[in-house]
Amino acid sequence: MKAKFLINPFPHVLLEDIYTEGEWKSCMLELKRLDPHLLPPEFSGTARHKGTGRPLKYNSGLFLTEAMPNSEIIQFTRNHMFGELVSSCEDMAPWWESQWRSNNHESWMLSRYVDGQYYNAHVDLSQFTLLLWLYQEPKPFTGGDLIFPDYNNYTIPCNNNTGIIFYGPLRHEVPPIKGSGRY
Repeated sequence: MKAKFLINPFPHVLLEDIYTEGEWKSCMLELKRLDPHLLPPEFSGTARHKGTGRPLKYNSGLFLTEAMPNSEIIQFTRNHMFGELVSSCEDMAPWWESQWRSNNHESWMLSRYVDGQYYNAHVDLSQFTLLLWLYQEPKPFTGGDLIFPDYNNYTIPCNNNTGIIFYGPLRHEVPPIKGSGRY
């Protein structure tokens, strides 16, 4: 896994090649098994509009820790995040390392976006948010990038087997997908 620590336009970490080829294949098989069990927004944890209370997302999802407590996705990710990334921070970014080690709560949401689905601008109720992108190659869709509207629409492209770690309270959104989608 490759990690790039950035300060501008806000502190965040870009991740590439998160999973090995074998891990990626196992993750994709797990996603295929979970796909029929994904729930609509009102049952899969969503930010809501302050005025109307309506869900800000139109996609499917589930809490992975509840649906599959022994998830390989969770295990592989924990191994990479805490076995590799956090340990490497000690020299490169000590502040990040101390924050991650003190954060002792995890919640794993699996989200799938298909044609026309989106997640309007919202904030997460977490200290840090880790987002990972997985899909079958060749890329079967357009869109699905991550946008930070309060930072001049700073955009993180949706590339396979990549991700980002950022402060959960930063407003972010996913514009509509066109095509068969991604996780």
